[in-house]
Amino acid sequence: MTGFLTDSLLIANPAVSDNPKFENIAGRAVYIVEHSDKGAVGVSLNQNYSKRLEELAGNLPLLAHLSPDQLVTEGKVIAGGPLFIDRPWLLSRNPKRYQGTMGNDSLRLSFDQNAFHDCALKHMPCCGVGTFGWGAGQLEQELAHSLWHHFPSTLDVLESIPFDASVVGAADLLAFMKYTDLKPRKPKSRFLNWGKRNESAW
Repeated sequence: MTGFLTDSLLIANPAVSDNPKFENIAGRAVYIVEHSDKGAVGVSLNQNYSKRLEELAGNLPLLAHLSPDQLVTEGKVIAGGPLFIDRPWLLSRNPKRYQGTMGNDSLRLSFDQNAFHDCALKHMPCCGVGTFGWGAGQLEQELAHSLWHHFPSTLDVLESIPFDASVVGAADLLAFMKYTDLKPRKPKSRFLNWGKRNESAW
């Protein structure tokens, strides 16, 4: 059964930055790709690696199948979370269900080589490495303890999300991926610059 957090944006409560136990989530804006009674999977959208796509491809061969003009982030690779940091992924509107693909009615997350081969700008894709994951009931408990702020990813909500520039950038990126028409075009520069303020070294 699909959980109520599927296709939503979680933003870490700024207060958690004072607690070393939660350093993995401090400052993160995480898109929940899938949530059920078995747990949840998501990717952070407001940090990227300091090295660009071409440089990271040397250590992560799947990225060699991509070119910057195929991605809405124009060659920036997102630092998606603390889990599976050796596994590149694509988040996009590609309707195909490849092996190792999960998703919802809006976007799908895939780790499959064929998804990288089929990547096209018309699917509004971004790529990254690393994920967030929660076991059964774990994310619900974290919400109950106010570790996260929850926002449905509707266009009006995404366009009005507060917090700092990197969080606003993540909301803008998600809104662009979900709600832009399918004609390939350059994304707004407002969210393309967030990585300069929030870079993760590789």
